[in-house]
Amino acid sequence: MKTLSHILAIAAMTLCTGLSAQTVYRCGSSYSQTPCPGGNAVDATDSRSPEQRKAHDASVQHEKRAGNTLEKTRQKEEAAAQRDVERADKVQRDTDKAAQKADGKKKSGNKEKIPAYRAPVSK
Repeated sequence: MKTLSHILAIAAMTLCTGLSAQTVYRCGSSYSQTPCPGGNAVDATDSRSPEQRKAHDASVQHEKRAGNTLEKTRQKEEAAAQRDVERADKVQRDTDKAAQKADGKKKSGNKEKIPAYRAPVSK
């Protein structure tokens, strides 16, 4: 029983691989699998030779590697630029703190003392 089902499965797969590509129709400026009024059948088979396909595949792989290299380079440059910005911010904060210490002011928001002649009158 298993042998018969295996044979039928193999026969079905062989029939499927023997089918040809579907016909493609050009309908104005678009393409479709269904015929349309005034549409023309188009030969959509790959007309390249095996050498041309191999050369194209090699070119695609080369472009893919080059693109990956460029992406890694861009990511490294962006990370370095971000580190530089963070370093500059830290230096700026440290400079601001040092200037505040030199002026004797604190960042905590202490109220400024008002001289007596400007103090509000209590009733």
